[in-house]
Amino acid sequence: MALGFGLAHLDGYPFEVRYSRRSLVRARAAADVAASAYVYFSRLFSGVEPDIAVIVASESDWESRQPYGLPFFNDDDDQIRPGIVVMPAGSGDFWIAIGEDIRRASPRGYTRLLATYTDGTGGLDLQPFFDLVTIHELGHAFEVLGDLRLPTFWLGEIFANLALHAFVATKLPESLDTLEVLSIVGAQSRRLGARMRAVGFSTLEDLEAHYTGGDDPMSALNYVWYQYRWQRLAATMFDADGEEGLVRFWDCFRATDRFSSGDVTAASLAPLLRTEVSETLGRAVHDWR
Repeated sequence: MALGFGLAHLDGYPFEVRYSRRSLVRARAAADVAASAYVYFSRLFSGVEPDIAVIVASESDWESRQPYGLPFFNDDDDQIRPGIVVMPAGSGDFWIAIGEDIRRASPRGYTRLLATYTDGTGGLDLQPFFDLVTIHELGHAFEVLGDLRLPTFWLGEIFANLALHAFVATKLPESLDTLEVLSIVGAQSRRLGARMRAVGFSTLEDLEAHYTGGDDPMSALNYVWYQYRWQRLAATMFDADGEEGLVRFWDCFRATDRFSSGDVTAASLAPLLRTEVSETLGRAVHDWR
């Protein structure tokens, strides 16, 4: 059965919204921010309006290889819409693991997380951050259903993070701390970075080879560490290029195969990104370690 089938409907949005029992508040929060971003991205991206559903699922309704709590976009066949943006209805073991990972690697950074994402009782609540991640997954909906032909998986992640940052910086600037603090702390932790490079994966080629599975799949926390770094790159790029950099990203790859079949590397992509999208992006991709 397709994910979301049989769940309750929430009307009044430019896309379908489904949600699990007792998840109405979270569904409205996700749908409200997604609706604003949907209009914003459609204006920037050639008037594209992807046919999607936003699904806010409890753990019992979660159907994915992703751990519960890690949002995702899916465009597989036989779904309730051509694309689905799937958000968790609440916390779970995965969110706890993110916090513990940083607490062990950077106690001072963890204190900053507690100050930004407080649960009101001295604990950590990442819900406000993940409410914003809805926009990241919506960026993937525009990427995939808008025929953005990105030659690598990781380039799609950078695009979605840039779309997220552009929307928050432009339309929700009061939420920038909520968006940025987790990635700042995670990306600045030298101990966390050293551990990923020693026992995990760290290069863009590693990500391409191991995120999607195979014989040696990447851990979810290793993937989150990449996301910290991509979010910081998106912030730096937006500071340098503004919305224009995001639009150039879209225009460069929309409905155009910029590379012939075969292996595409960070080194081969960097010159194109530098000249047609952003000097900041091209340099970061070239220098990624």
